[in-house]
Amino acid sequence: MKETPPLPDIPLFERLNDDEREELGGLLETTGFGPGESLIEEGEQEEKLYILTSGTVEVYKQVLPRHRQLLATIKAPSVVGEMGLLTKPCAAATVVAKTAVEAHGIQRDRFLSMLDAESPAAYKVVHELGRTLAGRMAKTDDSIAEVIVQLERANRRESRDLNTFQDKLIREWSF
Repeated sequence: MKETPPLPDIPLFERLNDDEREELGGLLETTGFGPGESLIEEGEQEEKLYILTSGTVEVYKQVLPRHRQLLATIKAPSVVGEMGLLTKPCAAATVVAKTAVEAHGIQRDRFLSMLDAESPAAYKVVHELGRTLAGRMAKTDDSIAEVIVQLERANRRESRDLNTFQDKLIREWSF
């Protein structure tokens, strides 16, 4: 694995001063995942925010009983698990390492304690997580719009196909 970037080079920490980085640095638990290993499982307790410092992960959502849909590919430096950190800790999706991943984990309870103590560092992290979520929501909106366009096109094709079939049936079949 490549060398872990210093905290100021990680977008989540770039707006923090040295004291705030040190405060948050005390929460970090360095960990790694091999290709194919799950960082987060959909429906399970999500107790950590992972700050990806190297590697790539894929985010999947269960859409049918035996089918999961790839939602996103996320490359370091970035974060995953932010929804569980800020809301109920039940994972909305599965996150799997696509490559070897190096990350720092932040325990949800420890981070919430910092928020309760009105830590400026924690507030700045929440602000950055909000920006991350907003960007991801914008991409989701674009994806939903594209799916709607594809469905509309498919419906028009099916309607044309049905009309063609009906015309052919009426013209060629006699009873």
